Amino acid sequence: MSYDDLRVKVGRRPVTVVELDLDFCANIYGVAPCTAVVGVSSGQKCFNTYSSCQDTANYAKTTKTYRFTSQSSFLPIGETVFPCITSVDLAPVQIDPKGFSVSGSVTVELQDFPHHDRGIDSYAVERAYIPDQRGTFFGKLRGRNPYIENRVMRVKEGYIDADRTIYSRTRTYFIDRMEGPDANGKVRIIGKDALRFADSSKSKAPLVSKGSLSADIAAVATSLTLVPAGVGAEYPSSGTVRIDDEVIKYSGKSTDILTGLTRASDGTAADTHDAGSKVQLCIRYTAATIPTILNDLLVNYANLDAAYIPLADWIDESNTWIGSITSTVLLTEPTGVNDLLKEIQESTGSYLWWDDIDAEIKFKVLVPPLPSDLPPLLNEREHFIAGSVTVKDLPNERVSQVLMYFAPTGAVVELKPENFRSVSIQVDATGEGVNAYGTSNARTILNRWVTSLPLADEIGLRVLNRYKETPRQVSFRLDAKDASLKTGDLVDISSRLIQGVDGGPRLIRCLVTESREVQMGSQYEYTVMQAANTAGSAALIAPDGTPDWLDATDEQRLTYMFISNDAGFMSDFTVAPHIT
Repeated sequence: MSYDDLRVKVGRRPVTVVELDLDFCANIYGVAPCTAVVGVSSGQKCFNTYSSCQDTANYAKTTKTYRFTSQSSFLPIGETVFPCITSVDLAPVQIDPKGFSVSGSVTVELQDFPHHDRGIDSYAVERAYIPDQRGTFFGKLRGRNPYIENRVMRVKEGYIDADRTIYSRTRTYFIDRMEGPDANGKVRIIGKDALRFADSSKSKAPLVSKGSLSADIAAVATSLTLVPAGVGAEYPSSGTVRIDDEVIKYSGKSTDILTGLTRASDGTAADTHDAGSKVQLCIRYTAATIPTILNDLLVNYANLDAAYIPLADWIDESNTWIGSITSTVLLTEPTGVNDLLKEIQESTGSYLWWDDIDAEIKFKVLVPPLPSDLPPLLNEREHFIAGSVTVKDLPNERVSQVLMYFAPTGAVVELKPENFRSVSIQVDATGEGVNAYGTSNARTILNRWVTSLPLADEIGLRVLNRYKETPRQVSFRLDAKDASLKTGDLVDISSRLIQGVDGGPRLIRCLVTESREVQMGSQYEYTVMQAANTAGSAALIAPDGTPDWLDATDEQRLTYMFISNDAGFMSDFTVAPHIT
């Protein structure tokens, strides 16, 4: 039986299960490779957690899954589940008008309870104390697992019938913190999405370097020595460093000595530097693609597991829409990874967000869809739940000018307009006219990731075309049968609340900025924002080897541009994406 069958079956019972994947040692106490011995290593056996480990050299990290459901819920069949949840509050991911995502989160409230430790503590029957008479479940769980931050938590929703549990969807988060138990036994576990790893307070790129100069160096010095002793191990065999406002390349390293210095690199000036000055290791990207840079920042500096990044999909999206953009950038001072991600997204007309159901970070460029992948059309007669549609204008998000500053004057300058060599300006003169909006609303983008005027013009024009008409925000609800939309999708909206000049519904194309389940398995609420002033589409220039129109496949006809006659007709008199 499928989920779709079960959700309409008489007698089905909804269930929500929260899972925590906490660290657990795969070894058996005192059995090789574990060398711990009671009375020698400690007065009692460990609890198979790192904080209680008595032989950390042989600690074998795996995970143990703890499952919880509501106090009044039927228990899933065949699973060990603790019925102690009092509430689950989901705050969905949101995409703001500039394309940046606001992290999704989940807050689970639970009631603590006495517990005998059987099934939790591998050595419960061997303890000198009686587990039934000591402590509570969450009190002991927290005491044995102090390192729960960033561990995986899942919220699973589904139904139970007489003999099975079928989950409709699973949402993945990462534990931010655990609060309690308090005096009333209340416990709160808060989870956030994967982009929490990039929070500026948690991750920097480049990492803060610990080395500093052991002695003064002159403006012509060709080597330098780092202190404290041994810190040279944190520097690669060659690279780039920043000391005060000078960038220096080095070609060799001998323990704590950097050699082969190239002074006054990257538009800076050679200078003397005092003993104790920080020697900051830099990050250099040379002709790097946007997916490569984003992946490097998230994996190597935010410490996000690469399994959550569908890099192949990112590369396909980039190759299709921004493949001509490569970046040569030097990052000379530690900056919050999240700040860098936002900077790159704004500079390239792209956005990132966490898909909690697919459990991966999505990457998308702000462009119209291809004819082969047009968005669905939703309307009141067939889709929207009666009375659920609301519409409001977002005047502050209208853009009539895009000022794209690019090519900074040096690698260590502050990112301010006056410190860039060039600027691309895109203007909606009609919209600014007295017969239209009559006001100017400029968006300034400081872009060190794009180096050419044509690319800056292209990105600025995309931004202007998307926002030059005051965008509308639409909210509506759908039944489960229509609720296939996800955050980040495009959708065409037709509603009597959005009328054209003739009073009929005006079709607008929108971006789904938020989606939430309001009645489990049956009703969903969406917030969308107008994504363009027309409902047009895009097509690609066909690669070499693509057949002529008559011999092309349906997919090729819907994806690529073709040469037509002067009237816009193809050789079989059809009209398609074409170049006249």
